[in-house]
Amino acid sequence: MNGLVKKLTNMVEYVSDAIAKIFTPSKDDFPATGEQPYKGDPASENSK
Repeated sequence: MNGLVKKLTNMVEYVSDAIAKIFTPSKDDFPATGEQPYKGDPASENSK
């Protein structure tokens, strides 16, 4: 009986950890980039 309770506890902990990982805010730390200027040549009229 004790082994069953331990397995059930491990299963609930595994599922709750997965749920917590899905719903926690991301910890991504990306730099703020803003608008990027376009430095290319415009397409010619023939290639449209």
